[in-house]
Amino acid sequence: MATNKLNKLINTLDKTEIRQIRKLLKSPFFTRREDLPRLFACLSANRWKNKALPSSEELYKNTFPGQAYDDTQLRGSKSDLLALVEEYLLIAHHRQSAIENRLLLANIYRRRGLSKHFDSCMKKADQLLEKSKVRNIDYFSKLHEHQVLHMQFQTQTQRTGQLNLQEISDTIDQLYLMKKLQHTCTQLTHEAVYKTSYNYGLLPPLLQEIENGNYLQYPAIATYYYCFRFLTGGQTLDHFLQFRNQLQENRSFFTEEEQKDLYLVAINLCIRQINRRNTPFSRQVWELYQEGLSANFLLEDNRLSSFTFNNIVAISIKLQEYIWLEEFIEIYQERLEDEYRVNIVNFSRARLEYAYGNYKKAMLLLQHSEYKDLINNLISKTLLLKIYFELEEFDLLEFHLDSLHNFIRRREVSDYHRSNYLNIIRLVRKLVALEELDKGKRKKLRQEIEATEILSEREWLLQRIPN
Repeated sequence: MATNKLNKLINTLDKTEIRQIRKLLKSPFFTRREDLPRLFACLSANRWKNKALPSSEELYKNTFPGQAYDDTQLRGSKSDLLALVEEYLLIAHHRQSAIENRLLLANIYRRRGLSKHFDSCMKKADQLLEKSKVRNIDYFSKLHEHQVLHMQFQTQTQRTGQLNLQEISDTIDQLYLMKKLQHTCTQLTHEAVYKTSYNYGLLPPLLQEIENGNYLQYPAIATYYYCFRFLTGGQTLDHFLQFRNQLQENRSFFTEEEQKDLYLVAINLCIRQINRRNTPFSRQVWELYQEGLSANFLLEDNRLSSFTFNNIVAISIKLQEYIWLEEFIEIYQERLEDEYRVNIVNFSRARLEYAYGNYKKAMLLLQHSEYKDLINNLISKTLLLKIYFELEEFDLLEFHLDSLHNFIRRREVSDYHRSNYLNIIRLVRKLVALEELDKGKRKKLRQEIEATEILSEREWLLQRIPN
């Protein structure tokens, strides 16, 4: 167990961390053993060379030179090394949190009865809290810790005098509401996806108090409150705009990671509404994608996922933002994973050429693409289906519909996608067979398309029915 955990942990370390751990292992404060630096050097050497991990025998030979192999001894060294690497991670984390360090040191001084030392640490913590631009849950947790430390010091050193008990009480309320609203929003989004239900505890009775008690002046409370209101208030565009306005106004009060999470929440909320045919959210999600790209919230390790790239292409075409999309493809294609880049770019340009009405160019681009991803494969086949229809290549279309039907039957796809694509095939066949002069059949087909619950190509099908 320790061996596997140690190997996985070392594989996450960057070059700076490896150098620092090597220094730690040479410090007699942490260890005087000689086997641990050698073991770490042997394991970490493969981190940047793309080599397989050395065998246990080879590790032992480098860690305990000149000794006969002892598996128990090697496992023990790995366990001890894991503990020291974990200790380094804790030290590195504390170094990055100046406020947390000041408060921790202040508490140590308080317990030792060193008043001047305590005052100095608390003043420094005051300054750091004041300078902090962030006003998130973590900030208020540290503020609460600061207030409690101050109260404990007062009760320890002063027999009389007013305590800051009201400040502590107010901060506890603010902190609770932030945490509760944030968690409830997570519960609500999880409910929508996994069809489960949760109890929201004390929050519902407190909503009026949040509105009337000046709590909306706190950015974290206001942001999560309006997200909650959207999720529970009919999910209208007005409710969403309140949430989005708070997100834009309060963005700087959150860490970059929190900002990213909030933008992803907003984007996913929009996508869910679009899937429910709530079209006003299309513009909202497109603007959120623009903001997310500008702030690098949508990038992970400087890479843009193919899923996000495809979504941006689809929504831009839906909104006919073709010029912007051309620039997006040109700029962000380099952020795609190398193995997917050519296919995704060809596919995206094929969709754009189709939108321009350049059907043969679109077809040519599709023919030069191969899709390992099932969903992209299905979208590509659907686009080809539409091209055959537009070019009135009905024999090719019929053959393609049969091929697509067999493809869906043979593959393991979700119930949603199976229903969606089988519905598309069925309705396209009815569209092809539709007699243009028969108003009754046109009306009946239009009604059937409108009534089909799962149908991603609804708009396209309706637009192809003659008036």
